[in-house]
Amino acid sequence: MPADVFVDIHWLLDRIDDPLLRIVDARNVPHGAPVTMPSGAEQYASGHLPGAILLDYAHELADPATPYATRVAPEALFARAVGAKGIGDDSVVVAYDAGTIPFAARIVWNFQYYGHLEAYILAGGIAEWVGAGKPLTTAVPTFPAAVFTPEVQPRLRATRDEVLAVAEGRSPVQLLETQRDTTYAQRDRDISGAVRLSGSLLLEDANGGRIADAETIERLVSERRIDRGKRTIVSCGSGVSAAGSYFALKAAGLVDVAVYDGSWMEWKHDELPTVEKAPGVR
Repeated sequence: MPADVFVDIHWLLDRIDDPLLRIVDARNVPHGAPVTMPSGAEQYASGHLPGAILLDYAHELADPATPYATRVAPEALFARAVGAKGIGDDSVVVAYDAGTIPFAARIVWNFQYYGHLEAYILAGGIAEWVGAGKPLTTAVPTFPAAVFTPEVQPRLRATRDEVLAVAEGRSPVQLLETQRDTTYAQRDRDISGAVRLSGSLLLEDANGGRIADAETIERLVSERRIDRGKRTIVSCGSGVSAAGSYFALKAAGLVDVAVYDGSWMEWKHDELPTVEKAPGVR
């Protein structure tokens, strides 16, 4: 299996008949932001990769205890949700999105958080598939229910209290605000103590949502004086851009990165410490 979480279309095509393969359509809409676009279910119904199942990170895989924020579902609920779709302990998961908003990264981060490392992102998303002349379908596949056994990796996820310690100056952990430019522009405040590093720069829309080149990320990390050896928390609006940024920063050599999946939606709801956005920051 590849060392990189991103796989290309050739890798996928080589395994397309593997009975262990589960292709996940992760397309969705930005949650917590006034953006109008077709829902994930509508996008899926209009055409998806053959054999792909639909998984909605914000509904099927979210914690019902925090309806105001799309935190990952508890272990038992997550296991039931993915197992019902035929994803089990031996499944090889390949998630794709539209190649813009990194919903596939959020799905894959969810799987990694629960210890399932055979989970990958299709580089370029559905556009890469279509661009290669491959067909879409509206057929909905069914797979036998499977057993998924979660094994929590706590270092991959930042709790509200861990972020609060940073905001209150009680922790040396690095906190990065990585919400994408279009939705970040609609905010006027930040989590106290956060450094802005746009997820739109780390995963480039013009390149199908692929990670920026090593030189670009090196510059971004250096400009913000990010210490690769220190624990780093990434936050955004609903934990999607943060998941994409997580994979970009891990690829850049940061050793201890965590996603705050509650992100701004939880932080704003709970009225936790904020500061005004710096002038000109986007």
